Amino acid sequence: MAERSVQAEEASKPAVGAPEAFQAKKPETPSATRQGLAVVLGLLVVGGGAVFLHSRTEQKPASAVTPVVAAKPQPVVTVTVARAESLPLVRTLEVTGSISAWDPLSIGSETSGLRIDQILVEEGDRVRKGQVLATLNSAVLQAQLQQAEARLQNGDVGISQKKAALNKAQATYKEVMANLKRYEDLSKQGAISSQDLLARQTQAQGAQSDLEQAKLAIQTAAGSSAEYSAQVEQYRAQIAQTQILAPDDGMISRRDAHLGAIVSSGTPLFAMVRDSRLELRAQVPEVDLPKIRIGQSVKVSSDADTNMAANGRVRIISPQVDDKTRLGTVRIDVPANRAMRPGMFVRGQVALGERQAIQVPAQAVLSQDDSAQVFVLKGEQVQARTVTTGIRNTDKVEILSGLRSGEQVVVAGAGYLKDGDYVRLPKNN
Repeated sequence: MAERSVQAEEASKPAVGAPEAFQAKKPETPSATRQGLAVVLGLLVVGGGAVFLHSRTEQKPASAVTPVVAAKPQPVVTVTVARAESLPLVRTLEVTGSISAWDPLSIGSETSGLRIDQILVEEGDRVRKGQVLATLNSAVLQAQLQQAEARLQNGDVGISQKKAALNKAQATYKEVMANLKRYEDLSKQGAISSQDLLARQTQAQGAQSDLEQAKLAIQTAAGSSAEYSAQVEQYRAQIAQTQILAPDDGMISRRDAHLGAIVSSGTPLFAMVRDSRLELRAQVPEVDLPKIRIGQSVKVSSDADTNMAANGRVRIISPQVDDKTRLGTVRIDVPANRAMRPGMFVRGQVALGERQAIQVPAQAVLSQDDSAQVFVLKGEQVQARTVTTGIRNTDKVEILSGLRSGEQVVVAGAGYLKDGDYVRLPKNN
């Protein structure tokens, strides 16, 4: 018995080195079975929970995990802005007209038949009073002057001779008259014959005749000398006239003289603007004439040359209005300016008065149908706003309503915007 029990015990032990699968299992007890089921169920619950949580995590929306802030619209246009400012506003009246010489001078020759030898100035040159502008050939006049001077010199010599003859005739006449008186006294005393007295009387008459002729010769010679002297002065004056001189300070506005041309008396050779002064002769409608006063300032500009500008002043308001055009002439003094030339068409802005007004750059105001519009900067956005405009000057526009002083309006880039657009400003704005 003991031997069987030992063999049975050894048989119940697993063989050494045998695989675990082939090892004999012990009979399971009920408690062990319940514990195994509990472990399995626990593992299933844990595994299922993990799977459930994993699937919920994958299906959950991203917004529920991390809140996302809505992106701000990016700026669409880079613009520049300017503030609406209350500034002095000059009320102006636009006039148009032509530039003319303030006191035009026409310069010509006072002599005829001479050739132009030299031209010393050109159009646009500024000249001084007495400056030589051109010279005429004076050779013929020089020869005539020499002849007249020779005649005058000969006449002077003849006068000297005739004066000597007059002095001699006067002395002879005086002596003869003294002898005649003495003979008349002797005749009264009966000391001489009547024939001797008659001879002395005849001699006295001859001396008197010689004296009268000597005086007449002097007068004739003096007349000739005066004539020769006048001829000399005339030729000298004509020679002086061969130099065409500037009658006053000014600027040569036109040259009609040509080298080698034969001039005629009174033919214009040059035109000159006196003192280089110009004037704008503006044609103004009669309804606007009462607004203009002498002394008002005028800003003059040209459509042909935008760089040309000058400040003038009203000098004369014509008292007469053309009955056909209903225009009156207003003369506006314009200072000397090389860019301005007589005949140019220009515009003038007559300053009528001044007052304070809200103004913005003209570029900021956009035409919108029958109204005007600006874009006002509000933070990083713009607001389209309708405004009422007033006087428009060269670079500013008056705002009558719709905008307050200090508000910022878009200048460059306004034409590309709409209400509510986001914008950005350059760093230097």
